Amino acid sequence: MLPADWPVLIVDLKDCFITIPLHPDDRPKFAFTVPTINNAEPAQRYQWRVLPQGMRNLPMLCQWYVARALSGVRKRFPDAHVYHYMDDILVAMHTQEELLRLQPQLLNVLHSHGLQVAPEKVQQQPPWKYLGVKILERTIRHQEVQFVQSVKTLNDAQKLVGVITWLRPYLGLTTTQLSPLFELFKGDTDLKSPRELTPEARKVLEEVQQAVSACQVYRIEPSIDVTVFITTPDLHPTGIIGQWNDDWTDPLHVLEWVFLPHQPHKTATALFELIARLIIKCRQRCLQLMGADPSKIILPVQREEFDWSYANNVSLQSALEGFSGQITYHLPSHKLLQVAKILNFLCDPKIAKSQCKVPPSSLTVRAKTGKAIVTWQDGSEWQVLEGHEDGSAQLVELKAAVMAFEKFSQEPFNLITDSAYVADIAQRLSCSVLKEVSNPALFDLLKALWCAIQARVHPYYVLHVRSHTNLPGFVAEGNTRADKLANPAWVAPQPDVLAQAKASHGFFHQNAHTLQKQFQLTTTEAHEIVESCDDCHALGAPLPAGVNPRGLKALELWQTDVTQVAEFGRLKYVHVTVDTFSSAMWASAHTGEKARDVIAHWRQAFAVLGIPSAVKTDNGPAYASQQASDGEQQPRAKVRVRNLVTKQWEGPYDLIAMGRGYACVSTDTGTRWLPSKCVRPDLRPQRQNSADRQGGSRDQLESHQVDESSSDHSDDSSTDSD
Repeated sequence: MLPADWPVLIVDLKDCFITIPLHPDDRPKFAFTVPTINNAEPAQRYQWRVLPQGMRNLPMLCQWYVARALSGVRKRFPDAHVYHYMDDILVAMHTQEELLRLQPQLLNVLHSHGLQVAPEKVQQQPPWKYLGVKILERTIRHQEVQFVQSVKTLNDAQKLVGVITWLRPYLGLTTTQLSPLFELFKGDTDLKSPRELTPEARKVLEEVQQAVSACQVYRIEPSIDVTVFITTPDLHPTGIIGQWNDDWTDPLHVLEWVFLPHQPHKTATALFELIARLIIKCRQRCLQLMGADPSKIILPVQREEFDWSYANNVSLQSALEGFSGQITYHLPSHKLLQVAKILNFLCDPKIAKSQCKVPPSSLTVRAKTGKAIVTWQDGSEWQVLEGHEDGSAQLVELKAAVMAFEKFSQEPFNLITDSAYVADIAQRLSCSVLKEVSNPALFDLLKALWCAIQARVHPYYVLHVRSHTNLPGFVAEGNTRADKLANPAWVAPQPDVLAQAKASHGFFHQNAHTLQKQFQLTTTEAHEIVESCDDCHALGAPLPAGVNPRGLKALELWQTDVTQVAEFGRLKYVHVTVDTFSSAMWASAHTGEKARDVIAHWRQAFAVLGIPSAVKTDNGPAYASQQASDGEQQPRAKVRVRNLVTKQWEGPYDLIAMGRGYACVSTDTGTRWLPSKCVRPDLRPQRQNSADRQGGSRDQLESHQVDESSSDHSDDSSTDSD
């Protein structure tokens, strides 16, 4: 906030983004190459010495760099108010002499950081123009804004309302005034859906244009406390952050207007809950503007109403948590501090905490038939009020509630209902503001119920009971009577036994055996009634999904299948293998899905993943063939491997794959890739290979003691003997 009568200096930086230098260590990271035509000469390489254009975080870097440059000025002049946004800098000081002493130091600091000042944009005299506002010595108002008059799509309407929302803190336009513009958002949510300005919306635009020219806010007076005024024009709580002084020509100086969203989040929101949200928003805004809470909050309610709400409303307790200022309850007399006439009715709850000493009224609904019944006991006789409403059960329940409140509008009464929705909404509408919902029929019933509750003078009590309990007492009796009247199957028993059975099943949904016993039907008739019901028709039992087996360790169980990818052309058959334990996957493209392709795929997978204990496939001919089975289980070629550390030959081991100068061998420690020169076929007799395998590490240790040349000679001699 700018103090009143303080001189202001506004500086605009020239080409701020492209004058911020990059650190020499970071310049190679932003190098780029400019190629030559037809490669006539070597390409030229360049590095950015300033911030490169197009970076997403470029505004953040610019804001940070300018703040770092201004940090020295803020330390040398702690009493100065220095604001900056990107390349716009505003400085205010108590006197003009102090500001003139600060100006050269400010310019020197900016130049030392490589920032250039545009001399033609330095403002020293009022009016000062900064970020779309016009600053005078004591007031602030917005610069002239031209609104788009042609709205053709939803996106155009959003842009228009967005500009007006940006202006609202300076104009004080209430939510009710802007409602015709908010109506443009209803309907299709597609951004390109057609929209058109209504005559009411055009009239609102004219009012906004006039407000931009006439309305203003004030600069803060440091010697006067800041006060938050809560007003309720048209039941939309509005906050004013301002200052009050009886000695001023206009005792109320508005510093900023604060508004809540156009529509509450809930259908019925308590007024004090909205006031609590507005208090939170005003306190947060005061912390942003001046770093402290307001000194006073003035509420448009009586002290008794506030004390009762503060003791029972958690939202209000949270809004005032830690507030050390003063709270008063009488708004001063001013044209901007308006209070809704119906506010006293909203603050005074009409719902009773205990049952009223009058005969209870019982309400129940029959959703499927659309019939709403209200019953009550008049002396020893039960009276009935019947109504009808088309639509969902929610609409029928609300219709019955409206009937009950209109019938007992001039006397206290007890409302007993088996509808949890009606019990909840009837209690919350006592001290709540109603939200406009998209369903017109639902909103009309909610509005009728809200008006009936607000017009009441006598209290009412709401009790929710469970239906069809058959408990003794007048409470359950009235509910049972209303339930029977609402159900046509009980009002007039039908002579046709089959029709009675259908009606009973439509309500209770008995099974075929119960219908057969209750109405003496045949087995066929009972099953036909159940099968014709939309909710109970027989469905075939789903096939058991079974269990997909998984391996308990790696290379225990694989799963293989083939999929076709047409984009691959001739190699469109992609064979995929997955290890069910580790989820390791290998895929390869082939020209077909025959047994030879499956074997080729498995050989690649064996070389990469290892050899599994088992492979799970479907019953396709390629997998079920003897060739694929033999290819999976065929013995591997035995090879000996040269240990690169000890220079000795070890083995024999299974050769998995070989090619391009390398070989994949399955060793005791896992699969290993080795150069081909370190692998040679094992030509010794098979029994000797078995003995070597059984000997284990003992034979390998003994062989390590033999010289490499003798080992090679023994291999040659064995070859000769063979």
